[in-house]
Amino acid sequence: MTTQTKTDRKNQDRRTIMAALIAVLVARLVAQIPALAAALAWVDGVIAEAGIVSVPALALLQAIVIALVILAYQRLAQWLGDRWPAVERIMLGSDARPHYVPRYAAD
Repeated sequence: MTTQTKTDRKNQDRRTIMAALIAVLVARLVAQIPALAAALAWVDGVIAEAGIVSVPALALLQAIVIALVILAYQRLAQWLGDRWPAVERIMLGSDARPHYVPRYAAD
């Protein structure tokens, strides 16, 4: 079993943080669309009228958008990185991809 080095952890953190920051930015921009804001307010009103205590629709939408954008951004960066490694380095802050070793690999 291999151990993860400090550099591996830094690269992994950098790549995750870059994708998450882009995702939060996109989610914030999506939330500013006036038609979407009105629709979400209506959904929240319907839920409140029904007497259901829940998470606001905007919070759910932002969570879903953030998760999807993180996935899409990572995949896009890796796809472009297969062709142009410098692009992946710019988009994710590192072109070092993690390599996973099975925990209980047969020796």
